[in-house]
Amino acid sequence: MESPHFYNRKGHTAVAEGNLEKALDFFKQASKLDPYNISYLDSIISTIEKLGKHDQALQYYEKLISLQPRNTEFRLRKIDCLRKIGMLNEALDAYNEAIDIDPYDPELYWKKADFLRDHENIEGALLSSSEAVRLNPENPVYRMGRAEILAEIERFEAALSDYNFLVAHNPTSPEIRFERVKILEKLGQGDKSLQDMQTISDLRPNDQTWLQIVAEFLEESGYLDEALSKYTRLVELNPTKAEFYFFRANLLESMGRTQDALMDFHKAIELDPDNKLYRNDSRLSPTE
Repeated sequence: MESPHFYNRKGHTAVAEGNLEKALDFFKQASKLDPYNISYLDSIISTIEKLGKHDQALQYYEKLISLQPRNTEFRLRKIDCLRKIGMLNEALDAYNEAIDIDPYDPELYWKKADFLRDHENIEGALLSSSEAVRLNPENPVYRMGRAEILAEIERFEAALSDYNFLVAHNPTSPEIRFERVKILEKLGQGDKSLQDMQTISDLRPNDQTWLQIVAEFLEESGYLDEALSKYTRLVELNPTKAEFYFFRANLLESMGRTQDALMDFHKAIELDPDNKLYRNDSRLSPTE
C-alpha cells in the first residue's frame, strides 16, 4: 500500500494539471490513511471549494475544527463557506463561537460587525464594531467602519468623534477629511466643512478629481469666487477637457458674467461638438 504522502503528492500534481476531481480523490486517500493530518484535510477542503461544492466542504471543516478547536482561523473559513451557501444563522453562531474562544481578538468582532452590516442588522453591527474599537482604538479600519455605521443611523455627533480621531491620526488624507465634511454638513457646521475642503485643495492642488469635488462643494455652498478659482485651475491643468469649460461656464452664468460664460460654452462645444448637453443646457449656448 502506498503512503499518505504519496497520495498527497499525487493530489497536488493533479491540481497543477487542472484535474480537481482526481486531486480530490488522492487527497481523500491520503486523509483516510492519516486522518489526523491537518494538511490533508485542508487540501480536501481547498479542492472541494475550488469545485464550488461548498456544502460538501462543511463536513471537513467540522473535522478540521475538531482537531484544533481553538483555531479561530479555521472557524472563520467555515463561516465564509456558510455564507456562500446562505446559512446565515449558522454563520452568526459560528462568529459567536469564535469570539467565545478568543474574546480579546478585535478582528473577530470586526468581521462579525461587517457580517451584521451586510445583512442589515445595523445596531448589532454597531455593538460589535464598538467592541473592536475598544480592543484596538488605534485601528483606522475599525474607526472608519464604526463612523460609517453611526452616520447611517444618523448619530452624527458620535460619527464626528470618530472622524476627528481619524483626521488627527492621518491629517494628509483627503478621503478621510471628505467623509468628515459630509458629517459636518449634516450637523450644520458649514464653516468647519469649508475648512476641510480648503485643506483638501491644499493637499491635492493639482489633482483634478479632488479639485472638481472642492469646486462643486464651494459652488453649492455659495462660495462662488472660490469655486471659480478652482474651475479655472482645472482648465489650466487640462485645457482640452470640454466639461471643465462647461462647469465654469455654468458658474459664470450664475454670477451674471454672461460674456465670459458664453466664451466657455463655445470652447466646450469646440472641444466636444457632438455633446448635445453643451449645446442645449444653457440659453447662452448655441442650440443648433
